[in-house]
Amino acid sequence: MVNDGIVLDIKKPVSRDRAKLQEIRDTRRAKTTVARLHHHALRTNKMEETRHFYEDILEMPMVTAFKEMIDPTRGLPTPYLHCFFEMKDGSCLAFFEFANNARGEAPKTPQDAFDHHVAVSVPDFRDIDRFMKKLEGEGYPIAGIDHGFCYSVYVRDPNGMLIELVTDPENEIEINEEYARVAHEELERWNRGDYSANNEERNSGVYPLPTSSFDDLMKVLPDDRPQ
Repeated sequence: MVNDGIVLDIKKPVSRDRAKLQEIRDTRRAKTTVARLHHHALRTNKMEETRHFYEDILEMPMVTAFKEMIDPTRGLPTPYLHCFFEMKDGSCLAFFEFANNARGEAPKTPQDAFDHHVAVSVPDFRDIDRFMKKLEGEGYPIAGIDHGFCYSVYVRDPNGMLIELVTDPENEIEINEEYARVAHEELERWNRGDYSANNEERNSGVYPLPTSSFDDLMKVLPDDRPQ
């Protein structure tokens, strides 16, 4: 995925009602008890490769490396390590590794992007561009999709888990608060069998990069289910 010489401005008209939309968002979120993602955990047999990917490439510092002696799910003396890689809001991606491969090979996450992926926010497209160059420099296939309401770059970590690096357009609040306003109505329509698309922003062209070619997408987003 070539990303040299791109223009990094993301321009789109914004609403004069932004302050009102922000108030609506703040009021809704103030009523939500669950504060944030604490951590998402996965087992690995490649902790050092995993550390390099998240800490050195994606610049998420490793903030904890718990060493435990007892496997609580089996009640057996089985040493394991639990490492946390931190994002700006304090939420983490975490990984377990068992000593001497005691649990065998770690299972792969589903390879179909619709079955499982983890999306993390990278607000500045210049950082997206920088991460893309670092990933490509280390041989990681990457691919991008213009979803309209955001632009996403996809990459698989050393464990095969699909990571989505997401950046928002300038008018993110106008887009997403409108979808929030009608979310329950759209679910009701879906439940009644109305499957018509409602994402009018897709492939809007406001981002510095277009959606990747199908061939590039298939290097990162394979569907491994039987056909």
